[in-house]
Amino acid sequence: MARNRNDGLAVGDDSFLDTIANLVGVLIILVVVMGTKTQHAAKEYGEKQRREAAAQVEKPATEMIAIRKSVAEQEQRLARHELELQYRKEERLALLRKIGELEEELKKKLDESSEDVKERVEKETEIAKLSKQLEDLKNAKSHGAEEEEAPIALQHLPTPMAKTVFGQEMHLRMAKGKVSVIPWDRLVEMLKETAPLAARRGMNRNVIEDSLGPMEGYLMKFRLVNSKGMVQAGGRVGMGSIVELERFELEVVEPNIGESIQEALASGSRLRVELAGRQPRETVITVWVYPDSFEEFRMLKEALFEEGFLTAARPLPEGILIGASPRGSRSTAQ
Repeated sequence: MARNRNDGLAVGDDSFLDTIANLVGVLIILVVVMGTKTQHAAKEYGEKQRREAAAQVEKPATEMIAIRKSVAEQEQRLARHELELQYRKEERLALLRKIGELEEELKKKLDESSEDVKERVEKETEIAKLSKQLEDLKNAKSHGAEEEEAPIALQHLPTPMAKTVFGQEMHLRMAKGKVSVIPWDRLVEMLKETAPLAARRGMNRNVIEDSLGPMEGYLMKFRLVNSKGMVQAGGRVGMGSIVELERFELEVVEPNIGESIQEALASGSRLRVELAGRQPRETVITVWVYPDSFEEFRMLKEALFEEGFLTAARPLPEGILIGASPRGSRSTAQ
């Protein structure tokens, strides 16, 4: 009987130990699971903190790059402006030197000319001055302007509202500081006479190119286009050939064509002869000017304005010929 009680206690002890072991195992599993979740959460939190820190660092870096780029662009623009300013200074000095050389050359030619030529030039100059004084006196008398002292005149060239030219038009060319009169109207009239003959000669061609002149140093090159369309002849309408002017250009064939601005504005010049037969209110002066003659154009415009003529500027890039087309734009005078 005593052995049986001892055996029962031994069995109970074993069950208690098993229960404890099971509890310990469950606790270990729970600890492992919690540790894994904690490690995963800590890893995600650390990654989030890293991204936020990277974003905070990246924003100032991006702004710094943008600022550096803006500073570099500003420096480049400043360098270009300085280069352009230097170029304009050199251009102005070159123009001043050229004007001085032309004045010296004109003075030298006058000194070398005969006494008769000198006397004639001096007389023409004196006549021009007296004519100007007489005109001023007439204007002063008509307006009742009698002043004891000569007023101080401020040179001012007003710029009226531009208007399209539809009246008479006189064409000039300004290049290398020289002014030349273009025989525009006579060349156009010659073109009207020549174009039908050229069209008949090239009636089997789609494009007809020909030239006429030269006249006073200008050669006109023109281009006709032959197309099919509805035409009317003898009261009947049908398909036929239509020859139209596409464009003409004027090529200078004289290397030293034109006069200097001083010669052109002097009495007896080619420009003065042409202006003498025109009325300022009915004629607009269209000037085809190249980049090397902008300063001379300003002087010419001021002189023509004082005489009542309006001018229309047609700037041309270097190397581009003077030309016109039926579909081109009209000059705008000021």
